[in-house]
Formats: sequence, structure tokens, C-alpha cells
Amino acid sequence: MKLASFFVLPIAALLLIGCGGKVKENSKYNYITADETAKLIREDASKIVLVDIQEKPDFDEEHLKGALATYAYPVKTEDEKARLAALLPEIKEGQKVIIVCPRGGGGADRAYDFYLSKGVKKDNLLTLKDGQYGWPRDKVKDVLAVSK
Repeated sequence: MKLASFFVLPIAALLLIGCGGKVKENSKYNYITADETAKLIREDASKIVLVDIQEKPDFDEEHLKGALATYAYPVKTEDEKARLAALLPEIKEGQKVIIVCPRGGGGADRAYDFYLSKGVKKDNLLTLKDGQYGWPRDKVKDVLAVSK
């Protein structure tokens, strides 16, 4: 029994540590914080395109003002990629493209890779760090559109 506890407890602890809520940033992608995003929205929203890939119920509940809904999450199927492609004409030369994902993880990475493959310059492509779920609602409220 003690021998089993000796092996089971450390393994369980390692599994729990790996189940944290934060998505680890990947150096392959460019990230932007909520504060930086809010500043860009306030200063000149015409310089950015907010590509929101949240599912419809999540988008309807809360999104950033000016965000373009794609409902493309998790960006795995050709149909979901086609929803991203539909926004390509909206992206003008020099605009920053900010991808808003529920948590800023795998769906955002796939959307980022998709836009990169379609010619959006890496310097102009950003993922909202921690996604919509990680938005600091208590501090940055003025750029949120929230359903009542």
C-alpha cells in the first residue's frame, strides 16, 4: 500500500500541475495583452481588425466592440476555415489583425496559421493573450459588448 502511494501521489500531483487554466504562449506566435488591445480600440479602431472565432453563444454573451464574428472555433474543418477566409477582404494593408479565441490557445493558433498562409504579414498578426475568457472585466470594461 505504501509503495502504491509512493508512486501514485507524485504522478497525480504532476497531472494536476499540468491542468492549469492558462494557455502557454508559443514563441511561434505574436501575442497582445488585453490592455494593449483596449488601447488600440480606443485610439483608432480603423487600424485593427478584431477577428473573433468564439462560438456563437459565447460571442453573443460577450465580445470586444467592433469584433467581427466568424464562429470559426475550433478552426479544424474546411467550413470553419472558410469563415475565416470570408474576412480576408476586410483586412487592409498595414492593419493589425487580432485573433480573439475563447482562451487564446489551439483555435487561435490555427486561425493565426491560416491567415499567415493567406499572406497576412506576421508582423501584423496577433493573438489576444488568454483570449476572451481571460479579459480583465473588472479593469477594462469600456471596450466590451455584453449581452444583458
